[in-house]
Amino acid sequence: MKEFYIIVDGYNVIGQSDRLKAIALESLEEARKTLLLDLVNYNARQQGELICVFDAYDVKRGEFIELFHGIKVIFSKEKETADSVIERLVYELYDKHITRITVVTSDLSEQHAIFGTGALRVSSREFLSELDEEKELLDKDIKKMNTFKPRTRIDIDEETKFRLERLRRGLDE
Repeated sequence: MKEFYIIVDGYNVIGQSDRLKAIALESLEEARKTLLLDLVNYNARQQGELICVFDAYDVKRGEFIELFHGIKVIFSKEKETADSVIERLVYELYDKHITRITVVTSDLSEQHAIFGTGALRVSSREFLSELDEEKELLDKDIKKMNTFKPRTRIDIDEETKFRLERLRRGLDE
């Protein structure tokens, strides 16, 4: 069991992001994938487990769980909301003395339900700001890595190369 969980109400976050909402108007699938890719980058710097929950309320199937680059993605079963799945997860995962759970949602009724269990809440807008900050930090890290690339070759004179090659071949003993 992990000690730290972040549970994200996927469609709630999409609905609070102008960028993701615009993508969703064209393709809900593409908006989900874009959010999940953002979450993958965010999760790379976190110490816990990230779970993203989506409603599949009108889909005629059972709960569906998949892994997306280290993130657990849960689609609710028919006639079950993401809120219900999130509440169930919080109850299942929470251990008062060792577990910290943060739920990302702007749903007011969901907020009240999770507060009662001891979970923390971050609004979707706050979380989107956090995602942007993490993306900037990641971009800076990548630029720094590209700027300070280690040398792949060592400059050595011909005499040293000759001696090293003789050692490699077992000629100098």
